[in-house]
Amino acid sequence: MSTSHVPNPMAYAQEEFNVAINTHGDFSWVRFGRQLDRLRVRLQAGTDMRLVRRLTDLEGSVTSLFECQSTGALVLVRETHLCEIDECEMDFGDVAVSATSHESLTSTLTLLESEGDADDFLEWINPGGEASGGHG
Repeated sequence: MSTSHVPNPMAYAQEEFNVAINTHGDFSWVRFGRQLDRLRVRLQAGTDMRLVRRLTDLEGSVTSLFECQSTGALVLVRETHLCEIDECEMDFGDVAVSATSHESLTSTLTLLESEGDADDFLEWINPGGEASGGHG
């Protein structure tokens, strides 16, 4: 009796997100943050971001991949919830932006800041600290 290897579907789906963001372009920006569900909802409601794919795992963690219509950049929002209670504020995650040019990257970051309150965006990305961004 032989058993065939069946890949974990959640791990496979997460890897698809990683491959998409890592192979999209040479310019990237990544920041860890909290309450990223607010950012995800704001991006879904906006007109310039198109939701490409979303994955929700059994623990309630959500990974969303957006494409910025005006710049072509990809925006990956990963939310991880640390407890099983709905009212739990213990969550964290990261936002990654991948672009094909530096101009596209900076335009996308400007759009992310201008779609809502820039101070709120920077606080989600860098909670409790000074607002800072990184371009690579």
